[in-house]
Amino acid sequence: MIYAYLRVSSDKQDEDNQKLGVDELSENLNLKIEKYIIDHSVSGTVRSENRNLGILLKKAKEGDVIIVSELTRISRKI
Repeated sequence: MIYAYLRVSSDKQDEDNQKLGVDELSENLNLKIEKYIIDHSVSGTVRSENRNLGILLKKAKEGDVIIVSELTRISRKI
């Protein structure tokens, strides 16, 4: 399964720019995104278990791919 994870941390942001980036990357890699997982108005400092990211990480299996626009979308504490 190919996932795209998008996270916007404020009302002033929207996921459209991130979506464009992950769509372009997936196309360049010849991958078709099957599901978008989005966290709205959530800081990257919030634990993944308290975000949609946590659900995604529990659901993902070996061989699945998660595409993000940049690593800070996953966490500010990498």
